[in-house]
Amino acid sequence: MKRFAVILAILLVAFGSIAHANEPIVIGFITALTGSTSLWGTQEANGAMLRAEEINAAGGVLGRPLKLIVYDHKGSPQEGVLAYRRLVDEDKAVAVLGTHFSNISLAIAPVAEQKKVPVLGQAVEPKVTIPAPGKLNKYHFLAQPSCIEQGQMMARFAFEELGARKAAVLADKSNSYSISQAEHFAEYFKRRGGEVTDFVEYAAGTVDYRAHLTQIKAGSPEVIFLPQYAQPGGMQVKQAKELGIEATFLGSNSLSDPPFVAAAGGAENVAGLYFLFNVNWSEPKFEAFINNYEAKYGEKPVTYHSLFGYDDVTLICEAIKNAGAAEPEAIRTAIEGLTDVPIMLGDGKFTMDAETHRTRNMPSWIMQWNEAGEIVPVQLVYPPAD
Repeated sequence: MKRFAVILAILLVAFGSIAHANEPIVIGFITALTGSTSLWGTQEANGAMLRAEEINAAGGVLGRPLKLIVYDHKGSPQEGVLAYRRLVDEDKAVAVLGTHFSNISLAIAPVAEQKKVPVLGQAVEPKVTIPAPGKLNKYHFLAQPSCIEQGQMMARFAFEELGARKAAVLADKSNSYSISQAEHFAEYFKRRGGEVTDFVEYAAGTVDYRAHLTQIKAGSPEVIFLPQYAQPGGMQVKQAKELGIEATFLGSNSLSDPPFVAAAGGAENVAGLYFLFNVNWSEPKFEAFINNYEAKYGEKPVTYHSLFGYDDVTLICEAIKNAGAAEPEAIRTAIEGLTDVPIMLGDGKFTMDAETHRTRNMPSWIMQWNEAGEIVPVQLVYPPAD
């Protein structure tokens, strides 16, 4: 009888293991599916789902299929936190992808420290991974250059390649994405010997920037840095042109989107503007992705966010594979060790810095709008070493 009980226990464990092996690995995804930035979020989710389907078609991860569950944060930090809790507590996600909004990820980060389910996202505010000097958020990771690197890369380009020695900055003081890039741009530009003629902050919801721009114009800067989302960035360029400002404009990656050109008043106004960008769509390596995306969704990707979603799924699956188990703590440790993982963005490879939970030496492209309303690649730039 005792021998029978032992055999029965062994069989139950075996059948339980088989059943578990057939269960999908649940990955959460939090993005913007509604509101003014829904284009970004929808294409980000599309890219993630496309990659998940490719991985499942190739046999999944650890012999198990992926199940991607996508929730809308609705542009709200509170909704973002609710989505994370739902994914962890109800859906039993072993890892969560997103967001690309710094304010929302800042709200999720302390909750992830409590729940201990890792988050891999694109929110560039450095405090998402390091909330205070000497303190690391163990369960949050960034998969693109942070505000530090992005601000510094653009400042170095302005100083070295454009020869600018006088720069001004216009930033949204309520948006950590904007203000953090602005601060690091200004700090690096001054460190190299440049002069920041004005560092102007404005309140959320501002639509008339003429007073701010008039103040900037008086300082006669050679370049003006606009770390903005597409809509406000476009309005700022349009109003600057109306005021006769002739400085060269520099922008963040959000000024790559078609809504930016429309808000700026057309291609003529944005011609000559340089901006930092995560991808050079003209590279041959993107042809298959673009074709597969169009075949699935009936349209070509128009924002780089589609590649955020695609690469995030690639990275989390590589971490699960390296961990050898779909368990949150093992995945967290494996994310820290990601090294030279093939991805689509940057120079095509990804390494995580275990000390900062940010990318290590990941480059971006400097791009420029031309008079035909086309984006022209200028050069691939890496974060400064100094």
